[in-house]
This record gives sequence, structure tokens and C-alpha cells, in this order.
Amino acid sequence: MATAAALAFGLAACGGSSGPKNKNGDGTAVAFAVGQRKPFPMLSGTTLDGAKLDLNTFKGKVMVVNLWGSWCPPCQREAPYLEHAYEAYKDKGVQFVGIDTRDDQAQARAFVADKQIGYPNLVDGDDESLLTKLVGITSLQNVPSTIIVDKDGKIAWRALREVTYDEVAAALDTVVTQK
Repeated sequence: MATAAALAFGLAACGGSSGPKNKNGDGTAVAFAVGQRKPFPMLSGTTLDGAKLDLNTFKGKVMVVNLWGSWCPPCQREAPYLEHAYEAYKDKGVQFVGIDTRDDQAQARAFVADKQIGYPNLVDGDDESLLTKLVGITSLQNVPSTIIVDKDGKIAWRALREVTYDEVAAALDTVVTQK
């Protein structure tokens, strides 16, 4: 019974076209002009492999931050695209970071292994302390969400839904080449 309730919550919280709407436009992807960009909070915490990670260590790099859960079907579908983008852009000054939320850590580690994800993934604990720092950037119900942070630590692009490699690559091409 508890498993069924947890699954129902997980599916209800998983974003997508049938997910809950938010004031920032659930299901959208938007690029922000340089003068309209807002700072991204420099999060820190523990990764799925137990290491400490502080996003401040990536200052000066473009970052792709993806919120996901192993229980989320759109997250499962987009994971190979994100890994492909990570491999294509890691030598171009781009750092990928995942934020695993509302998940069982063993299942999350299995997901990362199965999808062969090579970039670090922070664990958002039961208190959702990382997710709550993203209020106003993404909806707490929007999983998956992908955010591209420019070299100045500001939000350049955001998708409040599942993404494809082509979308992420096009957005990164623009952000990476900006002065």
C-alpha cells in the first residue's frame, strides 16, 4: 500500500504536458537575454557516490543542471540525451550536474549505472533542501527540469519538461559562444 501511494505521488509530481501548471509555464523551454538573466544559487551537498560537491567549484564554466528522479518516465527518456550532450560538451568548458530528488538512493544509483551517466549527481534529501533553493527558477513539481547557467552564474536557458539532445545542444551552442 505504501509503495502504491509513493508511486502515485511520484507520477503526480513528475512534470510534463499533463502535469500541474505553474506560473512560469510548465512544459516550456525559454532562453533568457543576457540582460534579463537572474543568478543561479550555488548549491552544495552530497553526491550519489557519497562525495561532497559545491557548484562554486564550477564558477566560470557553463553549467547544465538537471532535476530528475529514477521514478519519472520523462527523466528516464531524456537521460541518454543529457549524457550524450555531456560527452559532446565536457571539453568545451561545460559542466553537467544532476539533482536527484524524491528518490530511493539505491534506485537512483541503479538508474545512473543503467543510463551510464558520467557527470556528478547531487542528492536532494527528504527535506528537499536543494529543490527549495530553486523556487522561482523551477516549480517544485517540475521534474524533469533542465537549466543552463552561463559563465557568470546566471540562468541562460530553462526547460520545465523533458529535453532532447538537439534542444540542449542548440542552447549550449548559443551560451558557450557568448562573450
